[in-house]
Amino acid sequence: MLPGFGDLSKKLSGSANAFAYGFTCLKPAFLSFSSTVLTPERIAPSEVAKPSKPAPSEERQPHAPRQPRLLQEAAWPFRALLATGFILRLAFVVVPDRDALTFHSGGSDAPSYVLLAQNLLGHLGYAYAGQPTAVRPPGYPLLLASFMGIFGAHYILALRGLQFLLGLFTVAICAATARQLFGEHAGRASLLLGLFLPTLIFTTAQVLTECLAALLTAIFLRNLIAQCECSDVRSAWGMGWTAGVESMVRFNAAALPFFAAFAILRGGRNRATWQRLAVALGVPLLVAAPWLIRNEIAFRGQVLYSTQSGPNAVQGVLTSEGRTQPGDSDKLTRNLGWELHQIETNNSSRLALPSEAVLDQRALLIVPALWTREGRHVFSLLGKKISDFLLSVDQLAGTASLPRGDRLIRGAGVLAYWLTLLLAVCGWWWLRQIKPRIATVLLVYAAGFTLLHLPLVMNTRLRIPLLEPLFVILAGAGWYWIRERWSPPGVAEI
Repeated sequence: MLPGFGDLSKKLSGSANAFAYGFTCLKPAFLSFSSTVLTPERIAPSEVAKPSKPAPSEERQPHAPRQPRLLQEAAWPFRALLATGFILRLAFVVVPDRDALTFHSGGSDAPSYVLLAQNLLGHLGYAYAGQPTAVRPPGYPLLLASFMGIFGAHYILALRGLQFLLGLFTVAICAATARQLFGEHAGRASLLLGLFLPTLIFTTAQVLTECLAALLTAIFLRNLIAQCECSDVRSAWGMGWTAGVESMVRFNAAALPFFAAFAILRGGRNRATWQRLAVALGVPLLVAAPWLIRNEIAFRGQVLYSTQSGPNAVQGVLTSEGRTQPGDSDKLTRNLGWELHQIETNNSSRLALPSEAVLDQRALLIVPALWTREGRHVFSLLGKKISDFLLSVDQLAGTASLPRGDRLIRGAGVLAYWLTLLLAVCGWWWLRQIKPRIATVLLVYAAGFTLLHLPLVMNTRLRIPLLEPLFVILAGAGWYWIRERWSPPGVAEI
C-alpha cells in the first residue's frame, strides 16, 4: 500500500482543507499559474503542430545547433517551483534512516529483493535456501548486489541517490515528450506536475523496482510516440531494448512489445514494417534470453519466465490489493497451503515445500474455482480492482490503523493524483484532435495494461511504473489546454 509522507505530515497537515478550498478557486489558480509561470505570452494550440515552411525562393542556410528552451525565458516563479520540487525530492534521500529499506511504508517486498542480492553476493545463487527461484525478476537484485559490493554498509543511501537521479530523468523525459507533442508550455507544465506528483516522489526512497521501471517506461513511451510519427527503425530499437530491460525488472512489463507491435502495424504494412516489427519483438527476446535459458536449466523445463503467475492470480481473487490488509496472509495460506513469505526465505522451513514450479502450477489450477466461488460478487470485485488501480481507492480504504496525520497526507496525495489524472484526460482529448493516431495508440496502451491486470493483483503501486509517466506527459498538455480556454483576452499580458 502506498505510504504517506510521514516526516512531512506536520508541514502539510492542513493540505486536505487547503485542497478543498482550492477547488472553489480553481479558475483563478489556472489563470495566475499559467500567465506568470508557464508563459509570458499566448500561443494558440493550433500553432504547435504545423511549423512554418520557408518560401521556395529562399536559400536554406545551415542551422545552428538547437538549444533546449524548456528552461530558457522561464519566469522566476517557474524556476522557484523547480527548485522547490528538487529540494523536496532530495529530502526523500536524506531524511529516511540510513538502513531503512522503505520510508513510512506499511510493508513491502524490499526484504525479498535484499535477501536475493545478499545470496548473489555470497555466491549462493539466485535462490532461497538453495532452491532456485523465479518469483522475482533478476534486474533489481543484480543492481542491489552491485551496490552492496561497491558501497558496503552505505548501499541503501547510494541507491536512494541513484533513484533520485533516475526520478529526475523520468520527469525530464516526460516533459520533453510533452513538449514534442504539444509545445513549449505544455512541456513546462509536465515538468512541474511530474516533479511534484506524490506517487513518483514516493518511489525515490523505496528499495523497490518502481523508480527504475518508471524511467524505462518513460523512455519506451517516447520511442512509441516517435514510432507513430516517423515509422523509423531507430525508435523500434528504442522500444525493443527498453521493453527487454524493463521485463527483467518487472514481470508485467513483458507486455510492452505487444504495444510496440500495435504502434508499428498502425503505420501500414510493407517490407520496412516487418523489419521494424522484427526489431521491436526480437530485441526484448534477446535481452531476456539468458534469464529464459537459466530457468529452463534450473527448473528442468517446467518454468519459462516466472513462477509468480499462480500466486498472483490467486491473490487477484482473494486479496486483490496484494497482501496489504490484516488477515490477507492467513487467507492465502488457507487456500494455497502457503504464501510468498514462506518461500522467500533462507530458513530451513523452505525445504518443507516443493519447488516453485510445482507451487506455481498448483496455484494456477485452483484459480478457476476461486472465480466461480465469487458468483455475482465477481462484478463488484472487478469494479474494486479497477478503482484501486486507476483511482488509487486502495489508498483511502482500509487505512483506519494508520495515524490521522498519515491518513490526511495519503488522502491529499490521492487528490493530487486525481487532479493529474483529470488533466491527463484533457490532454488526451486535445491530442485526439491534433494527432489522432498517437492518441489511439496511447489509449490502447493505458486500457490494455488495465485489462491485462484484471485477473491479477491491482493496486496503486503496480500502476505507478506503467501509467504514471503517460499521465505526466498528457497532464501538462491538459493544463495548457484548459488555460487556453479559460483565459480571458489580455490575461497573457498580465
